[in-house]
Formats: sequence, structure tokens, C-alpha cells
Amino acid sequence: MAPASQPERAVAAPKSNTDVVLLDLVEFVAEQDKPSAREGLVEIVRQVRESGTDVFALVDSELLYADLHACVCPELTGVVVSHLESVAQVEEADSLISKLEDERGIPPGTLEMVFSLDTAQANQDAFEIASASRRITGLTLGRAELVMDLRPEPSGEIHLMQYLMQKLITVAGAIGVPAYGAWWRTPDRGLLATPENTGEAALRGRAIGFKGSFCVLENQVAPMNQGFTPSAQEATEAGKLLESYRAAVSEGTASIRQGDRIIDSGTALRARLLIDRAAACEAHDKAKVDALAGRPVPAP
Repeated sequence: MAPASQPERAVAAPKSNTDVVLLDLVEFVAEQDKPSAREGLVEIVRQVRESGTDVFALVDSELLYADLHACVCPELTGVVVSHLESVAQVEEADSLISKLEDERGIPPGTLEMVFSLDTAQANQDAFEIASASRRITGLTLGRAELVMDLRPEPSGEIHLMQYLMQKLITVAGAIGVPAYGAWWRTPDRGLLATPENTGEAALRGRAIGFKGSFCVLENQVAPMNQGFTPSAQEATEAGKLLESYRAAVSEGTASIRQGDRIIDSGTALRARLLIDRAAACEAHDKAKVDALAGRPVPAP
């Protein structure tokens, strides 16, 4: 994530090997700086996109008209919409994006939306909100605002945070989109976490079902990528497990025991998904390297 008011930081972000650059108009841009940040946003989007990196803009549902008019352009991949609390707000965002696509020569339905559920009300109505637009490609939680509604526990963690993460992953799975987030532990919130703590938060996040996460500092990108990418050892072990299961099935056995584990069709499917994800991550990483080097990147 890079503040839209700091173009030099945004343009340099792809060099950190990030998958997506999120241009922030909400969290790290002072109110008095937002008008000037909006004025130069399209040019920043274009410069970042030249590196081959996808570009999203973090926009505020309460300032939707100004923020979307500032960022929507053919080079933009999509928007992360914060402070959503109702289906009506989703419909308003979808309608305005459609209008801007038409006005700016963008194929209809191209721009994606990721919803940030920032309040107790938004999380209560998560499924209805997430189902209100065909543009949605992901869900995430807005931790800072949730503190205001739910209050932290004595440990510093947000009350009910584990429940909200699990609910988010469930809702995302029900509508068929990824859930984005990491399992941060006090005193970290991701903003100033060390690379080591970032990697651990990413590993915990992947273990419970998150598919990726946002981060703020350049030195957080590598551990975040590593935490969400299956290791070579994991892929190798999954391959061996899948091979054992297939051999058992060919002999007419529905499941087998390895040590204290039962390997059945569900276990085999998870192994297959891990292998596929590892291959997809490897291909994606190669594409990023090629794009930064100016080499042609094959179409997906």
C-alpha cells in the first residue's frame, strides 16, 4: 500500500516484488492533501502499470464520487472500497464505476471491487454486502475502524477478531472469492511489523484460509510473499501424498493410513490444490520478473 499523495513511493513500489500496488486515498493521506492527491492519481496509475504490476486504488465509500472520478482509467485493475455498510452503497459504487467505464472507454464490467468490512454493521451484513455486485473479487477486514466498534481486549487484540476472520473466510468461500488478511498478533497491526513478524502473520493467515494480505512497508513484501507461497518442501510432500492416495485408489482402497494420518479424498484434494497454488505462484513470480525486465509476458 502506498499513499496516493506520495507518487515517488507508489512508482517505486513494484521494485519490491509486490503482486499489486494499492494506491491509498483513505488511510495515509491527510484530509487537506486529498484534493491534490486525486489530481495526479491517473498518471500514477499509468506509471505503475507500465511495470506490469496490477494497480488498485483504496477509495472511501463516503467520498465515492470524488475518489472514483480521480482514479478510474483503462490502466486501473480495480478498487478496494472502505467503509461499506450497506447493499445500497455497493450498488451506488457499482453503478458509478459502470458509468465511468462507459465514459472513459473501458470495457463494461472490467474493473474489480474488493470490499473492506470496517465496522460491526458491515460484518453483520457481510454476505448480503458481498453478494450485491458481480464485480467483487475479494473481501478483507478494516482493523483500525473495528477497534472503535468492538474495543480491544486487555491483551491489545480486537475483541472477536478471530471470529471475524473466520466469518470473513466463510463468506468469501460461499460467494467464491478470496479473503485477504494476515493473522497479526499484538503489538503488531501490520503497519510497523518487523519482517519476521510479518512472515509469521502471513503463515498463520494462510493456515486459516486467507489467500494474501496488504502490507505497508517495503521490507514486509518479501516475507508476506514467502508466507503465502507454499514452499518447495510442502509441494514435494503434497506430491508424495497424492501419489500414495492414487496408488491406493487404483488398488480399490478409498483411504490409507500414514502414521497417525488418514489420507482420503478430501486430503488428496487439499494436496492437489496446494500443488496447483505452488505452480501458479511460481509462474506468477516469473511473470513479475519478466515484466520488470521489460520482457514480453504471456497472456494468462
